[in-house]
Amino acid sequence: MDGEVERFLESFDVLAQAIRRARGAQVAPSVNGRGLTLSQYGLLQPLTNGDRARVSELSNDAGIAPSTASRILDVLERRELIRRQRHAGDRRGVEVSLTARGRELLADEDAWLRSRQRDFYAGLPEPERALAPDLFERLAALIDELAAGSVHQTAT
Repeated sequence: MDGEVERFLESFDVLAQAIRRARGAQVAPSVNGRGLTLSQYGLLQPLTNGDRARVSELSNDAGIAPSTASRILDVLERRELIRRQRHAGDRRGVEVSLTARGRELLADEDAWLRSRQRDFYAGLPEPERALAPDLFERLAALIDELAAGSVHQTAT
């Protein structure tokens, strides 16, 4: 049993390292290097349907600080992928929307990412397909808990 636990812990560490590396990696292979990083993709994902969102909403959805979101959005605005404007009802609030170029790039990146995810799913043995969604959700909850700094002590 201890060997199984150790293998799980090592595998979890490998997953966590891959997630950290992925944050700055391009979503899809890009010929001209002008794609989106996973952090940029995650920040823009809520805008897929042509919606506008406040910077605070985007940062909250992406699980990053508003200041980090603003820095990412600065880069995306310089690349003319997004547009920022003052919120009509609140002069302090800023709304973000995709430009036509941004919508096209996000759609391309999303299609590539989803195809890779579908390929991964198709390659899983049938019993693992049934287990994967629950396992991913539970791992995501654990990662969120770890990121928030929650420490739960168990009685021994």
